[in-house]
Amino acid sequence: MRNALYIDGQWAKPIKGGTFPIINPATEEVIHHGPAGTAEDVELAVKAARRAFDHGPWPKMSGAERAKYLRAIATGIRDRLHEIARLETIDNGKPIPEAEWDISDAAACFDFYADLAEELDRNPEESIALADGRFTSKAVREPVGVAAAIVPWNFPLLMASWKVAPALAAGCTMILKPAEVTSMTAMELASIAIEADLPPGVLNIITGSGSVAGQAMIDHPDVDKLAFTGSGPVGSKIMAAAARDIKRVSLELGGKSPFIAFEDSDID
Repeated sequence: MRNALYIDGQWAKPIKGGTFPIINPATEEVIHHGPAGTAEDVELAVKAARRAFDHGPWPKMSGAERAKYLRAIATGIRDRLHEIARLETIDNGKPIPEAEWDISDAAACFDFYADLAEELDRNPEESIALADGRFTSKAVREPVGVAAAIVPWNFPLLMASWKVAPALAAGCTMILKPAEVTSMTAMELASIAIEADLPPGVLNIITGSGSVAGQAMIDHPDVDKLAFTGSGPVGSKIMAAAARDIKRVSLELGGKSPFIAFEDSDID
């Protein structure tokens, strides 16, 4: 069980030294204390992601080069499937068979987007037919920049993979914040990223509360894209905050009829 944040390719203790209890829902026992990130830690993570995007090799790599890292992460997840599934169960409460399915699906997600990253090399742009022959138009697929993702408690590693894998495949750098109540497997994803030699700053993971760490990510002016899965009221606040800087936003919200705003930048 990890007791540090993952920033700029390495483990980092929270600047303010805070922690939060991790509770096994089956027994209601405190089994660990996770690192509580604050705005100061988010600032370091965003700076690392910004630097990795603006000056690092990641967005300049070919899709095939990025695919190698994604497949290495997929392999790392599969190699530790049973261990990670056990962590998911004691953190989230779901049965072991379901947790194992989720972790297997998370690995498959990284493989899937590795294939799409390679496809970007074959189809980097698309010509758009116009009615007026004097003009030409084309769509160019390129990474949007620094992405921040906030995921819920119900599918901890799988939801994280659904956001991390496409962002990395596209050439984005990112900051991930898992739900405070289910943070353990996201930190194992950080460990696997280290083993895969993912370049520093490409992926940063901050654990802690949504009202502190999550809000700092939402408000940060150097974040280009926000992706959130959770409640409608929080999604509304994220849209309002994003409007200040005209950030791109993707929301998957709870309730009978969730509003989902997907755009090319989610894959590009």
